[in-house]
Amino acid sequence: MKKKKIPVGLFVKPNSGPGTSAEAIRQSTDTLRRLLTPYYAVSPITAEALIKEPWPATCALLCVPGGADLGYCKSLNGAGTRALKQYVRRGGKYLGFCAGAYFASAEIEFEKGDPSLEVTGARELGFFPGLCRGAAFKGFEYNSEAGARPCILDIAGKLSDIGAPGDLQCYYNGGGVFIDADGLASRGVEVLARYREALDICDGSGNAAAVGCHVGAGYALLIGAHPEFSSEVCARREANSGSPRDWGFDETRRLEFMSALLKHLGLRSNDNTRPTSRSLSDLHLSGLGPTEIKDIWQKLKHLGSSGTGDATSVTVEAETATFLLENQSLGPSTSRLGDGMAGGSAINVKVYEDGTPADEDTPYFNVLTYFQHLRSHRAGSTKALKYGSPLLYGELMTSTNSILDKNFKLLQELPSGFTVVAIQQTAARGRGSNSWISPLGALVFSMVVRHSIKHAVNAPAVFIQYLAALSIVEAIKSYDVGYSKMPVYLKWPNDIYAKTSGTGELGGKADYSKICGILVNANFSGDEFFLVIGCGVNVTNSVPTTSLKALARAMDPPLPEFQHEKLLAKIIVTFEKRYARFLDEGFQAFEEDYYEHWLHNNQIVGLDDAKNSRVRIQGISKDDGMLIVSEVDEHSLHTGTKFKLQADGNSFDFFNGLLKKKRD
Repeated sequence: MKKKKIPVGLFVKPNSGPGTSAEAIRQSTDTLRRLLTPYYAVSPITAEALIKEPWPATCALLCVPGGADLGYCKSLNGAGTRALKQYVRRGGKYLGFCAGAYFASAEIEFEKGDPSLEVTGARELGFFPGLCRGAAFKGFEYNSEAGARPCILDIAGKLSDIGAPGDLQCYYNGGGVFIDADGLASRGVEVLARYREALDICDGSGNAAAVGCHVGAGYALLIGAHPEFSSEVCARREANSGSPRDWGFDETRRLEFMSALLKHLGLRSNDNTRPTSRSLSDLHLSGLGPTEIKDIWQKLKHLGSSGTGDATSVTVEAETATFLLENQSLGPSTSRLGDGMAGGSAINVKVYEDGTPADEDTPYFNVLTYFQHLRSHRAGSTKALKYGSPLLYGELMTSTNSILDKNFKLLQELPSGFTVVAIQQTAARGRGSNSWISPLGALVFSMVVRHSIKHAVNAPAVFIQYLAALSIVEAIKSYDVGYSKMPVYLKWPNDIYAKTSGTGELGGKADYSKICGILVNANFSGDEFFLVIGCGVNVTNSVPTTSLKALARAMDPPLPEFQHEKLLAKIIVTFEKRYARFLDEGFQAFEEDYYEHWLHNNQIVGLDDAKNSRVRIQGISKDDGMLIVSEVDEHSLHTGTKFKLQADGNSFDFFNGLLKKKRD
């Protein structure tokens, strides 16, 4: 089995202690996601995770942003730096800005002679095998913009050949100079950029502002300045500085430079270097019939502030966002609070008691076509089906899950089956601290399930994630005639993988790629769970892994590609039918179907415990949904010892034959 390296790790501040700055994290995250989507996921990683978790196996790049070098030393010296050095020497890539560059040098001198600022000494990583000295320009103060300024970098070396501009003006605050870098070529160092202006610490030892360092089979790229900071942020710095200095930043040149850096590191950049503003779109709320939308409208009028009578708009102040709902059936609204939800501004929701949004308002998803498929899939059911309508649709939103489970005041007013669909997300979520790539062409949706506490014994809520995954696999395989042999499988606890080549079992010669992720968030109030089931399915997008479109084309004979509207309707109706049966019969009614599709039948993996046990996966516990494994000896014979393991307590690397218990 081959598993692609797609995540990019971004080191963030641990739960306590010094380290990265919040602004540096935001700017690094935004720029990396801007240039690496959809090929990579940018995921935060803490010092604890760097030390304890098996992150190197799937990390294409580790970025350490600006902040405080001493904080990095405190958090990572010892076990952390050993893990980092091993990662890079074995072929990994490291990108360090400012403090991240100081931290990765063999020795640093910072404001030597100033007792209030001086930091000197050797550093454990030593990717740059020399001295990094700073600050290059005077005026630096901790937690201050006093020393912030624009600086001009003259691009050198190989970057110009892969799209970097000849020079770049970018943000600077306290970064260093790589001393005598030109004389270290024999030790694997190449100068990639130089400070143009005269330095305040110039002593004839050079003006290297960015260096690339070959380290074993890997590579580290260190920069004293902050090209990851956007021109928008720099403009704010200019407005607040009161300085006559020209802060004239060119966003296109900045992005071209950053794209070239990433390519030099061996990553694939999307070359999205045009300065754009991605405003979150209006949302559209509609349903199969006017009654269900009218009911929601009345509930939200009561919850929010709308005046009386036939007011056309309702304002709902929820926990993390303000929603402005405008009833299109009652006439045009005269008020509009703003675009998007960033910084607490309003999310505009157009409500349709009659009809659906115009096609030109939803060019990537035809709501009317979706409702026609939903009605068609419901036909013939012996039970009244309601899931999938109402539908809240948006071209671009932060996260279909967050808009619901992070706004519980709103969530409590929504019925079971309420569904949110987006074409793209700006802050898609995965399990734990993971991010989920949300490229154009993926089917991204979340659905509300109100699960009564009275079902806690016969139909525990923990099984609903398995039911959702099973429903997606079955919906894909029953999409239409000829799709039953689509090679999609369940990976415990809640992912769906596609076999892209080979014929072997898991762990053998077959190649598998993740094609769907599922995230279930739960709130509890009164006597029921408010579950938000979030799903992202690669339908027509070819990156970062593969898609249903590619799988359909590879079938013999090739099959027509999937339509988002039809597939979503199929998934929701399949889930609702199985959920109704689940309430009556429990998950045992679906065990045979579940195991027919999952990847782990009789798989043997290593358990990273004190004994380094080997265990055979048996299945899922019928009472609490945990993974049941049986210990085996060196001959793969059962010893009689069994374990029950839960998803949140372990790291699962089934593709490499390892089930790793998380340390306390």
